[in-house]
Amino acid sequence: MADNYKITQYSVSNILSYVESSQIAIPEIQRPFVWKGKEVRALIDSLYEGYPIGYLIIWQNSQVRIRGFGKGGTKKILIDGQQRVTAMMAALMGREVLDDQYKSHRIKIAFNPLAETGEERFAVSDESYENKPEWVPDISIFFTRDFSFRKFEKEYKDKNPDLDTTQLEANVDRLKGITKHQVGIIELSFLLDIDIVSEIFIRINLQGKPLNQEDFVMSKISVNEQYDGDLIRNCIDYFCHLIKEPSFINILNENEAEFMKTEYGQTLPWLAAEKSFVYMPSYADVLKVVLIACFGKSKIGDLVHLLSGKVSDRGEISKKLSKESFEKLGAGVKAFTSEKNFKGFLNALDKAGYCCDRLLYSQSMLNYCYAMYLMMDFEGISEEKKVSLIGRWITMCLITGHYQSSPDSVVLRDYKEIQEAGFENYLKQIEELRLNDEFFEGVLPEKFAVTNFRTAPYFAYLAAQCSAGVHSLYSKEETLQNLYQNKAESYQILPKAYLEKCGFKTREIYGQVANITYISKDVKAIVRKKSPMEYKENLEQVLSPDEIKASLLANDIPESIFDADSSNVEEILSARRKAMAQKIKKYYWSL
Repeated sequence: MADNYKITQYSVSNILSYVESSQIAIPEIQRPFVWKGKEVRALIDSLYEGYPIGYLIIWQNSQVRIRGFGKGGTKKILIDGQQRVTAMMAALMGREVLDDQYKSHRIKIAFNPLAETGEERFAVSDESYENKPEWVPDISIFFTRDFSFRKFEKEYKDKNPDLDTTQLEANVDRLKGITKHQVGIIELSFLLDIDIVSEIFIRINLQGKPLNQEDFVMSKISVNEQYDGDLIRNCIDYFCHLIKEPSFINILNENEAEFMKTEYGQTLPWLAAEKSFVYMPSYADVLKVVLIACFGKSKIGDLVHLLSGKVSDRGEISKKLSKESFEKLGAGVKAFTSEKNFKGFLNALDKAGYCCDRLLYSQSMLNYCYAMYLMMDFEGISEEKKVSLIGRWITMCLITGHYQSSPDSVVLRDYKEIQEAGFENYLKQIEELRLNDEFFEGVLPEKFAVTNFRTAPYFAYLAAQCSAGVHSLYSKEETLQNLYQNKAESYQILPKAYLEKCGFKTREIYGQVANITYISKDVKAIVRKKSPMEYKENLEQVLSPDEIKASLLANDIPESIFDADSSNVEEILSARRKAMAQKIKKYYWSL
C-alpha cells in the first residue's frame, strides 16, 4: 500500500490557489459545507497560533465527477478536507459558501489585532462588530491583492487613537502569515480505484462523521457516466433539495441547464410549485425505496454489489449485471421522483386519514409504504385501486406491527410474495390470516392499554377519526384533525388527580392510551381537570343531552364516564379500548 501514496506539504496559499484555479477539485462523494461559524473561527485561530490542522488527502483521477459536472482531468481530487479548505476560502478569500440547502451565504471572521493574551482575538462576525473600533469585521480584507497596510493603519488609528502601531503591524503581519502555514498532504496514487479511495475515506472518518453506506453508493452511482450514473445521482440529490427548498429550481435552471433538459431533470420542475409535504425523503430514503421496489433488496450493500456487477463473493464481475442494475436504478429513481407517483402516494395517505406528519409514525414506515406503492404502479394497478390498497396497507402495518420485527426480512418476503401473487392478492392473504374477528375483539383492544401515545395502533385510530371528520370531544366546531395537526396537547378523559382519589395511582391506568383524547380550548375551559361527574352540569349548559351522547359515541367513550368511581374505572377504560378497536375495524374495511 505504501507505493500507492506519498506524504508531502503544501502551504495554505498554494492550497487555496490550486482550489481557486480548479487544480484541486471537490468530488461529489463529499458533503456540502456544514461547518458552523464557530468552527471556521476555531480553524483560523489554530492557523494563527501555528497549530496543525490535520492532513488533507488528495487523489489524482480523470474520471471522478467534480461539482458542476465536468471531469477531474489532471486535477487533484480533494478526498478528505473539504470542510477545512472551504472554511479557509470563506474566511480568507471572502468566498460565499453553499450550505446543505444550497443557499449561498458569507461567513465572516472578525479580528482584534490589539487583543492581549487570554482575550478573544477572533470571532464570528455580525453587524455589532462594525461598531467596535478595536475589531476588524472581516479578515478577508488582509488577503486582497490591493491591501495597503499604511492605508489600513491610518483608518484603524482614526478609530483607536491610543493604539500601539508596532503591535498592530506585528499582529497583522502574523495574521497575513497564516497563508505560509504548511499543511500535511497525503497524495493517493492515480492507480487506486474509487472503491479503495472510498474505503480510505470511511476509515479515516471513523472518529468523526463517517461517509456512510448511502454516501458510498452515491459516489458509485455518480462516477459511472456510461450508464447515466451522473444523471441519476443528480436527480436524487436535486429532488431531495427541491422538496425542502422549492426556490432551488432557480439555481438549477441557471447553473444546471443541460441537466434540466435530460429525462431525469424533467422529472423535477413540478416541485417548484409545491409548498410542503408530509413525506420529506433524504437521498438515503430514495435509495432505500428504489432498492426495495426495483430490486427486492433491503441492504444498501446489496446495491453496491449490483451496480458493480459483482455476481459472487469471489469478486466475479459481470458488465451485463452492472448495466441492468443501472437501468433498474434509473427507472426506479424516475418513478420515485415523478409527480404522478409522489403526489398520488401522498393523496392516498391523505384520503386514508394520514393527513399530517405526526400521524405517519416513522420515516421507515413511509419508505416501506412508498416502495409498495411503486410496486403497485409497476404492476399496472389503477390509481383508484392504489388509493384503497395503500390506505389498507399502512393501517395493517400499524395495527399488526408488520415491520416491527426483522424489517429487512419482512420487506424481502413482501417483495417475493407480491411478485408471485400480485399486491392485492398478497394483502388479502395477510388480512385473512391476521385481521380476523379474534384480532379486532381480543388482540387490538389490548394495544390501547399501553402508556406510549406514539404507539402505532393509536396512530391508526387517529387516522380513522380524521378520515371520518370526527369533531373533538364535546365540540360542535373543532375537528380532531385540526387539533392534532396544530399539535394540541392531549387530555386525560379521567384526570390523573381524580383517578388517584379513586385509588388508581399507577401510570398503567391514568396514562394508558384509552384514557387520552384531544379537546378544544373552549371545551378545556369547561372541563378543566375535573372528573366527568364534576363538569357534567356546566357541560349541559352549552350542549344538549343528545349532543353530549353523540360526541361521546363519536369519540368511542362510554356514557358511563359520568358515573366513574373506584368500582368501574377499569371497566370504562376496557369498554373504550374495545370501541376504539371496532372503530378501526369499520374504518379499515371501508378503505
